[in-house]
Amino acid sequence: MNDRKQIYVVLMVMILWMLLIQALGWGPRPQAKKPQTDPAKVAKDQGDAAPDAKAEAPGREEDRPKGAEEKKGPKAPEVAHVDPSELVLGSATDKAPDGYRLAVQLEQKGAGVESILSSRYDAEFEGRKNPHLPLQILRRDPIAPPSLSLTINEEGKAAEVAQPEVDDEASELAPPRITEDLLDSVLWEVVRDPEGHAVRVVRSQDPATKADIEGQEVVFRATAANGVGITKTYRLWQTMNGLEVELAFESPDRERAFSYNLFGPHGIPIEGEWYTGTFREVFFGTIRPSGNGEGSIKVETHTANDIVKAGDKPPKSTTLPLRFAGVENQYFAAFLAPYPAPTSDEGRIDKETKAVVLHRDAQAVQKSDVGIRMTSKTIRPGPNAPVVHTFRVYTGPKIDSALAPYNASILAAYRKSSFIPGASYVARYFITPTLSVTYDLTTAISRALGGSVGNWGVAIILMTLFVKLLMFPLGRRQALMAQRTQQLQPYLKAIQEKYKDDKEQQTRETLALYKKHGVNPVSGCLPALIQLPIFVGLWQALNSSVSLRHSPFLWISDLAAPDMLFRFPVEIPLLGSFLGRWFNLLPILVVGLMLVQTKLFSPPATTPEAKTQQTTMQFMMVFMAVMFYKVPAGLGIYFITSSLWSIGERLLLPKITHAAENTPEADALGGDAGKGGPGKGGGGNGRGPAAPKKPPGAFGQFMERILEEARKDPTYRKLTDDREGKGKDRKTDRDDRRDRTRPRPKPGRKQSP
Repeated sequence: MNDRKQIYVVLMVMILWMLLIQALGWGPRPQAKKPQTDPAKVAKDQGDAAPDAKAEAPGREEDRPKGAEEKKGPKAPEVAHVDPSELVLGSATDKAPDGYRLAVQLEQKGAGVESILSSRYDAEFEGRKNPHLPLQILRRDPIAPPSLSLTINEEGKAAEVAQPEVDDEASELAPPRITEDLLDSVLWEVVRDPEGHAVRVVRSQDPATKADIEGQEVVFRATAANGVGITKTYRLWQTMNGLEVELAFESPDRERAFSYNLFGPHGIPIEGEWYTGTFREVFFGTIRPSGNGEGSIKVETHTANDIVKAGDKPPKSTTLPLRFAGVENQYFAAFLAPYPAPTSDEGRIDKETKAVVLHRDAQAVQKSDVGIRMTSKTIRPGPNAPVVHTFRVYTGPKIDSALAPYNASILAAYRKSSFIPGASYVARYFITPTLSVTYDLTTAISRALGGSVGNWGVAIILMTLFVKLLMFPLGRRQALMAQRTQQLQPYLKAIQEKYKDDKEQQTRETLALYKKHGVNPVSGCLPALIQLPIFVGLWQALNSSVSLRHSPFLWISDLAAPDMLFRFPVEIPLLGSFLGRWFNLLPILVVGLMLVQTKLFSPPATTPEAKTQQTTMQFMMVFMAVMFYKVPAGLGIYFITSSLWSIGERLLLPKITHAAENTPEADALGGDAGKGGPGKGGGGNGRGPAAPKKPPGAFGQFMERILEEARKDPTYRKLTDDREGKGKDRKTDRDDRRDRTRPRPKPGRKQSP
């Protein structure tokens, strides 16, 4: 089977495996987490991000030019304060499969969200210790308005405000005066049920399963300065990783035109701040309408570093209807989405959505806290014509099963740019489901032995072995081609010495030598190119899989973080800020195995250039150990397993190919073995005639014809004659092959005819 057929077979097996995975519905499953505590206590224990002394509240001075004036309406009536413990939706300790997955702490001032805790995930480890606190997906910012708070913009008022007369120089600095009712900083009324409860119990029907589900809601009410009554309702349902926000605008006396600004969820924590490459990022998911009404979703992502550097021109989304927008870290996302989702420009709610900076981190800009702010299109509520807008807010892991109800499954894919085409698709549709299958296998084995859960470390090892086994034909072909190339090193060295002053002729002679011996350097690299998307896809899947978060294996407490064998007693000079305070063993083992592979299987350096190249590669591996020192432990396990497989494959290759040394393929390399050529087998090894061969088949006959043409080449004959010190004419190729099997006459004795 040639290289092309092998590649076709491997690709067909991969495609069939992906289709089988999709048909059976296998996918990664997040692990259940530890019990959690009260939201207020957890928020106090985990602490809020320290505000920058010079930070400005988003949506206030940052989004509005200095000198702007807010419209002052009549004094609002006194609103009774409500204890924060009465404004909690859901539970942080509910572990039931059909229970609440979130605990939402609401805030009366601004009618926003103070914090959101997860009942399924623990907070980040402190080194190698689990604090057993619930993950705080959103946290309150002490300066910025609360998440999901809003302000009102009155239509046309900014243009009616008379500007003072100033000189030309001052007019360049004087911004226009605008009007904005800051409802995000006033105390809203909490509407209680007839029994006096702030939290109401509501029921609905799950559209997917048609089963009754229970939920909770809290209703806030306020009156804007323009006389519009606003009712804001928060609803949280069981089994959902998010909540609903309903905004109802009423103007009973006359029609009023205005727009509003809705502040998105913010305050998502940074996962693995000392080792991660993904901090906080803002994303805009827009939909491009199509003829069938579905459309395609496009996601645009911006890092905190880009947003801070953009200054007063932050990234924004204005052209296409907004499907969702929010913030994310490596494993979790928090976003708001209009509901029902718009399918055309006529049905869209948003006018523009832009990124905002909550706090700028002066020392590490990429760690700055960012969020989004949506501005609606103009709405016109009037008598008996209220306007109601509904949003769905998601706060949870980036996995398909959780994002699917929000039509945001695209967020589960690795979306960073990759220099390997198709790697993200391989990660999403092949590697991740395969990892889920191997984890299910470990779970089944664990239950058979009396356990309850599987092991993700063992699952990674099994998945790596499966992928390497699938790629075995290509890997073996690559190793065999490398071995044949190594056998030709004496000829290649002779060509380099002979044509060292003529590089063009040297290239031609080298290619001719490869052609005569059936060695194709490109075919040796092709299997590696085929495996490259799989490798990058596997790296992406392991680097963004929330299922590996807090998963233990051997001494490793978190497969999604570095293995952290022990903590350095002191900070390492120069590299301490980059490497961190922990010693990671797995990257050292990975580079050590790579050095072993190079030592065992690289051809010996025959030229000073080759020796310099090998030395450079050794230094590069040490450099790679530093660069990949903080990779997740799951990746380290994959690298080690893959390297051990490759070493074993190469060590067993001579035993596998030993029986084929007397085939026509081996004869092409070893025909001159008895004369000091690169081959070591065949009949000319001085140990008697070769074993009888079977009649050649179609492939053997094809190779015979190639060898016939190769031996007619004068360049090859002259090169081999020069190496053996011969100057006499050679016999024909057929007679020469026949004579090799006969014993040579002793010196001084005449050979019988």
